[in-house]
Amino acid sequence: MLAAAVAALALAGSTDSARPPSLLTFAIVHASRGAVDPNGGICIARADGSRRARLSRGADSSPSWSPDGRLVAFARRSATGSKILIADAAGHILRRFGDAAVNTDPAWSPDGRRLAYAAGPPAPRIVVAGVRGRTIAQLAAQGSVERPAWSPNGRRIAFAERLEPELPGQVATSRIVIAGLGGGGRQVVAGRAADPAWSPDGSKLAYVNYRLRFSETGDIAVANADGSNPRQLTATDVDESGPSWSPDGKRIAFARAGAPYDSIVVATADGSGERIAVASPSYGASDPAWRRPVALPRARRAPCSP
Repeated sequence: MLAAAVAALALAGSTDSARPPSLLTFAIVHASRGAVDPNGGICIARADGSRRARLSRGADSSPSWSPDGRLVAFARRSATGSKILIADAAGHILRRFGDAAVNTDPAWSPDGRRLAYAAGPPAPRIVVAGVRGRTIAQLAAQGSVERPAWSPNGRRIAFAERLEPELPGQVATSRIVIAGLGGGGRQVVAGRAADPAWSPDGSKLAYVNYRLRFSETGDIAVANADGSNPRQLTATDVDESGPSWSPDGKRIAFARAGAPYDSIVVATADGSGERIAVASPSYGASDPAWRRPVALPRARRAPCSP
């Protein structure tokens, strides 16, 4: 146990290297404990999945790091809904906000001054808020919303709309929309798709592509930012979700359903060199994100194991 704590501390401590590693961040949940898992939380690790350490403990999901790597936002579920939390890099909770019953999928703006997150019910929408929670703008949606993602220039937000399949004219159960912060310039860039993620240079979108109209199983795809020239990175018989680009744009991490629990896979941006970075016999891993390569403050953290 002591050895594990020392290993976790080695990851958590500041580094003497001039080039600290980018840290892979992910959520864990113990499936036997249900959706509100008090032993779940957010974990960090090296890009290869080694030296895993806990950042939080609770029913937490959808981590997102501020551009300077000093703060992390995530959603925490409870029996009555979910809120947006902001913590420092040592895992200390600084603030909570979110006025709707369900607030989830926070995403930092490129300037680090705002957060976008999905909210609802009663009215599903993307909320743009300051770091203290004050609402700045809201983007209406045609259906429930998920996974807002800022364009690297901070001018547009991509998000997924989950549609009601019984409504006339619907051609998919989910699609990716891009809109300006005021809601203008709305554009559907991918049908049968979810979980958009901009590449660091803004030229590409990674996302989940569903093969069939009502399919619940998706593969990872990449297209130009306007939705053109889509190509599949994966083709499996299991569900994949939450693609996330590494800070240098060379790798994409995503979650893959499996037995006994979901794992985190990392591949190069062209889909080659795929490997499992996080897999555990006791918890499922999801919602991968990256912390840019800056020194992590020294702090004592419990290991995220086994």
